Amino acid sequence: MSMSRRILAAETWLPDNKTTCLVLLGTLLLAGAGSAQPVSASGSKYYIWGQVVSPGTYSFVANPDLLELLSAAGGPTQDANLKRVVLIRMITQKRTRIDLQSLLNKGQVVRLSPGDVVLVPASPWYNMREVLTYVTFVVSTATLVFTALNWGGGLN
Repeated sequence: MSMSRRILAAETWLPDNKTTCLVLLGTLLLAGAGSAQPVSASGSKYYIWGQVVSPGTYSFVANPDLLELLSAAGGPTQDANLKRVVLIRMITQKRTRIDLQSLLNKGQVVRLSPGDVVLVPASPWYNMREVLTYVTFVVSTATLVFTALNWGGGLN
C-alpha cells in the first residue's frame, strides 16, 4: 500500500509538553488523484513516541502500516534505533519488538490496528553521547579553573 495514503490529522506536543495542538494535514491522495484536500479530523487514533521528529497521536481514515505512521510523525530522528521498535497492541496489550530495518529490506508490512502504540527507542550511542557531552563539559570546566588558578599563582 502506498505511503502517500490518507493522513488526516495529528496531535503533537507543544514545546511546553502541557497542551496538545491539533494540526490538520489533509488527505494526500484520493483514489489515484494526486491532489490533497482538507478533511475533518475524524478517524482512528494511533500513537507514536520516542525518537521521531513529531511524536504524538495521529488519526487515519484507514488502518495504516507502521511505515505510514512513522512517516506521518516526520520520520525517525538520527538517534533512532530502528532495530528495536516496540509495538504495543491496544486490544491485547501485547508488546512486540520489531526490527524495522530488516522488515523494510524484505519489503514486509506491519499493519496497525486502532489504538496501537509505537515506541521508537534511542540508539545505545545516543545515551553514551549524552554522558560524554556532560563529562566533557565537567572536565573542560575543571581544566579552565585549574589553569586560571595556576596563572594566578594559587596552586604553588
